[in-house]
Amino acid sequence: MHFKRFLDIKPEISNLFIIFINNKVVYDLNDKTFLLNSSFLNFTNFEFKKIGIAQDNNMNIYAADLSNESFSLSNQGYQSLVEYDLRYLMTILSEKDLGLVGRANQLLHYLNSSKHCGYCGSVMEFDSTEEAMFCKCNNLMIYPKISPCVLALIKKDNQILLARNALFPEGLYSALAGFIEVSETAEETVIREVFEEVSLKVNNINYFASQAWPFPSQLMLAYTCDYESGDIKVDGSEIIDAKWFDIDNLPNIPPNSTLSGRLINSCISDR
Repeated sequence: MHFKRFLDIKPEISNLFIIFINNKVVYDLNDKTFLLNSSFLNFTNFEFKKIGIAQDNNMNIYAADLSNESFSLSNQGYQSLVEYDLRYLMTILSEKDLGLVGRANQLLHYLNSSKHCGYCGSVMEFDSTEEAMFCKCNNLMIYPKISPCVLALIKKDNQILLARNALFPEGLYSALAGFIEVSETAEETVIREVFEEVSLKVNNINYFASQAWPFPSQLMLAYTCDYESGDIKVDGSEIIDAKWFDIDNLPNIPPNSTLSGRLINSCISDR
């Protein structure tokens, strides 16, 4: 598969579409896929919001937002179309497929958020060579923006610290997380976020892995670190609870399809 960004389309040939309706992904239960062939889709026109995201086996793959279009799931060549939340798909898709549907979501966000030039307000044009939005007022290309974030898992003897974000479902605990600030390194962010969220000091910070996180356009960088000092005191707004858990007695944690889930499970396997 060749990743690229493009806006042109040839309706007369078969294309593959990843369709979003009100932030949900259209999924076919029979074929177990979110990649839908245009030959089996009933489009009245191709004027809807779309962006090409990749090419595979001489077929173009597009992300399409049909939220404001007349598109009936029951009036298509596919017989078992449903709408799934992207977060739910994370629990059933492979890492490769999750990356593709996540790319579709991120590039639709890029299309929506890059309509106008931030300098002069003019409608931006798409430069097919650079695969980016362009405005002649400053000759700068606007590429998809990615916001880097850290995940921090604190270890202490046979325990790890897990926390509940105010937005989490009831009973779910995970590693601490936060955005990297301007001028910060990822390791500095780990130290700052841990102290801001749970009032602890940490050391021995080690990189674990990364994952694209399409909500809407983040790159998660996971780290482990060791407890140094302090008593847990949550900020009470973003983090509403945090506790030390024995690794053989953990609460409900994110699935292994997420980086936070793999980070937590790695500590179990290491011990």
